[in-house]
Amino acid sequence: MGAIRGAIFDLDGVLVDTARYHYLAWKRLAGELHIDFTSEDNERLKGVSRVRSLEIILELGGKTLAEEDKARAAEKKNGWYLEYIQGITPNELLPEVVPLLTYLRKHGVKLSLGSASKNAAAILDKLAISPLFDAVVHGGHVSKAKPDPEIFLAAAEALGIPPAQCVVFEDASAGVEAGKNAGMTVIGVGDPAVLTQADMVIKNFAELSFPLVIEEPSPPDFVLTATGGNKDDAELNGSKFLLGNGYVGYRGTLEEYGKESQVAVTVAGLYDKAGDAWREPVNAPNGFYTVVSAGGEVLNASEHAPARHQQTLDMRRAVHGRESVFKTHANEIRVRSERFLSLDDVHLMAMKYQFTAARAETLVIRTGVDGEVWDINGPHLVEFHAPPARDRIVVNARTNEGHRLTVVETIDIDFGTQRVVAEGKTVMREITIDAEPGREYTFFKFVSLFTSNDVQSPESAAVDHSAAASRRGYRALYLRHAQAWEARWSRSDVVVGGDPEGQFALRYSIYQLYLVAPVHTDKLSIPARGLSGQTYKGAIFWDTEMFMLPFFLYTNPALAKNLVKYRCHTLGGARRKAAEYGYRGAYYAWESQETGDDACTHFNVTDVFTGRPMRTYFRDKQVHISADVVYGIWQYTLITGDDSVLFEGGAEVILECARFFYSYAYFKQGKNRFEVLDVTGPDEYHERVNNNAFTNAAVKYSLDTAVRVLELLHSKDDRYYNALIDRIGIRDELAAIREMSEGLYVPAPDPKTLVIEQFDGYERLEELTLQELKSRIKNPNEYLGGGCGLATTTKIIKQADVAVMLHVFKNDHSHEVKRANWEYYEPRTEHGSSLSACIYALVAADIGKSDWAYGYFMKTATVDLSGDYKRFVGTLYIGGTHPAANGGAWMSAVLGFGGLSSDGDVLKIKPSLPPRWSSISYRVSFRGQDYRVEASHGEVKITASPDNTTAARLEVAGKPLQIAPGKSETVRW
Repeated sequence: MGAIRGAIFDLDGVLVDTARYHYLAWKRLAGELHIDFTSEDNERLKGVSRVRSLEIILELGGKTLAEEDKARAAEKKNGWYLEYIQGITPNELLPEVVPLLTYLRKHGVKLSLGSASKNAAAILDKLAISPLFDAVVHGGHVSKAKPDPEIFLAAAEALGIPPAQCVVFEDASAGVEAGKNAGMTVIGVGDPAVLTQADMVIKNFAELSFPLVIEEPSPPDFVLTATGGNKDDAELNGSKFLLGNGYVGYRGTLEEYGKESQVAVTVAGLYDKAGDAWREPVNAPNGFYTVVSAGGEVLNASEHAPARHQQTLDMRRAVHGRESVFKTHANEIRVRSERFLSLDDVHLMAMKYQFTAARAETLVIRTGVDGEVWDINGPHLVEFHAPPARDRIVVNARTNEGHRLTVVETIDIDFGTQRVVAEGKTVMREITIDAEPGREYTFFKFVSLFTSNDVQSPESAAVDHSAAASRRGYRALYLRHAQAWEARWSRSDVVVGGDPEGQFALRYSIYQLYLVAPVHTDKLSIPARGLSGQTYKGAIFWDTEMFMLPFFLYTNPALAKNLVKYRCHTLGGARRKAAEYGYRGAYYAWESQETGDDACTHFNVTDVFTGRPMRTYFRDKQVHISADVVYGIWQYTLITGDDSVLFEGGAEVILECARFFYSYAYFKQGKNRFEVLDVTGPDEYHERVNNNAFTNAAVKYSLDTAVRVLELLHSKDDRYYNALIDRIGIRDELAAIREMSEGLYVPAPDPKTLVIEQFDGYERLEELTLQELKSRIKNPNEYLGGGCGLATTTKIIKQADVAVMLHVFKNDHSHEVKRANWEYYEPRTEHGSSLSACIYALVAADIGKSDWAYGYFMKTATVDLSGDYKRFVGTLYIGGTHPAANGGAWMSAVLGFGGLSSDGDVLKIKPSLPPRWSSISYRVSFRGQDYRVEASHGEVKITASPDNTTAARLEVAGKPLQIAPGKSETVRW
């Protein structure tokens, strides 16, 4: 992309809203002419000359005027307009105008006005921004109206900048078209549905990333870098440098890599079962495949080690980059690439590929669609078909279950000779070029992906889509994608003072959460390994509600709603599972795919010594999953203040889960209480236990929530309430649910030690240290749980269990109880799950021991960066990314160190910063209102967004507050 050196601004609707003054003047004139003129009619006048505007009004009224009468009428309108704008002041500048103009000038960009209004210069004077402009071009300087490009070309000439290096800001479709006709980048200001030709559209400059306008790179603290190009790093870097947009994930492998290097283009929500193997996500053919050959040497970094190599991930804009220098027997070839999966259009993937030869040589580039995909339990794609096409590559495939998938690749290239070669499942272009020494060659690839889950005809949709992307061009596609990511960061970034390493790891965690969130649908959720491949069958676990949802609840409620709605859509699967085991209600899948049916098998682990599958009880006994679902739905309702989800299926889910728990529970006559027996809690090393503390507490929360939901429905919409309970036939069970809610046993702290027993009989297990347990391990991949695992008969636990209860239900337990249980259970925790460390961080921060918490925060936040995690359980590969740990990192930082919490009525902030952090700053959304929190040791400043509509109830370090929109308040203690 060429650097932007000039910026040209329209006036009305871009810098200031004088359109209303124009409208009033035109409406007054139309009234004199006895012509009806509405605000909708006025839209046709935007960006149009005064004379043409008058002609449009006359056409609307079916009238004509002589030329001299037209001139007088236009002059009369202008006089009224000038009269109206006499009172205009700098206060009427649109948001962020002056900061943008100042920023651009500071970075050497020349500025011009390009407005059809002949009064433009006078208006700039009244707005006190004339000194910021290097040129003013208005309707009096040109003879042709927009969409003719004359006015913008004249502005570029006045600045002395080539049109290709200018950016135009326009609010009218005619102006956007004029800018495109001038060969300029165009940023639309207004409605994307209207400004369809713009390269990028923003509501106002407050939404705009200023650095993006001039194509400044992202700050270094947003860029992940790796050097060396060791082929052994392919598995880790594939996860580490992952790209995603919620619809598809693309592992961070190099363009020349194939399935042996674990290249994966993983499609969200498309699952398949091959034979008797596990059902898992489908990996699509790779449309980015590209490799250069020089003198017969194939420049594949996995086989031909580069002399120099760097791989980058721009987390701020979700762009993968690489630069490799290969030395051959006769030459030195430099390869550079940049690729992204569009957030603006989730079916689109785009890449820029560049290469340079140090000496003249004939090079061959093979680029196309590689259908030889990596599968764990495949193959999943059958019946490949590649219809011949002159200007594109089309690859169709069908899955074993009958789903259809199409990948279409279009290329923008202006050099070399091409031929298309189809070999089995792979279709490649062979591009031959006599490369000139030192010249960099560039081409662009546009890849479209559709499945029969999306449209009836994936092939026709993908063909049209790829062609449209090619016409729009890489630059425009990149801008729209990058701006969408910039918008995410503007609402979700967390800024940490004094800890660059922790800051980077936290931002990486936020990036990983966003790239897997389903922006395009509420019928999918986030799998346990995100979109990094097929691990864990691409299934959704309890991880989503308990570890990822909080981030979205407080930063992006719309995405949070998508996640909870997924559970509403999959209620049918939960009912089927409950019925399978002989229960009523909804027993949610431990490993949930698109239908909600449980993908978890009875034999999840293989014994490394015998090679035999081991019976596990994850599927059968982890009943807390239904409580986790209830927790997520109710938390959404409380934190966002949006109870619509209850009327869209959420209430039904909550009631069916309560029904399941009543069906599952056991009433113990001798103790006059309900108990929850034969379960597995978060600690999977101890299966089939009785009265797991977390499970019982979560079940009680579910029952209590069901009672509250019944009351809410009854009070808000009694008709809906009665229709729902009659439709699901639960009326006769409501009293029993209330009875169990009041009588359920939840393990309490021991009066002497304050320790809560994790489950009945835990204290009778063997006491030993974690080091002693590890000394008994004979195979590094052996499973420590199950029927005969080393940890099963000991007090060593896989992950936080009681500690989860102390975090989730923090208001139910005292400071002393939390501390006693932290100190008791943490030394006995193996942290065999990436979900564990963050919980100990959260509880430690809650009790004011942020110094204890910091190490667990860093362990959580760096798990995907360091690769310090288990790749195998038994013989089962479990590699990939860890979005739950990423969510845990955010929770540790914001809910823990930032001290954020809420019961739904009051937003509470009580920071507990670790010693090495000087400050933390984050944004939070609460019940539809947005706030900026800036905390240091002993001080918190809260700023309410000027767009807020009310003042929510806040509490900072125990002090009640209500802050008016646009105002700030500081609390010290």
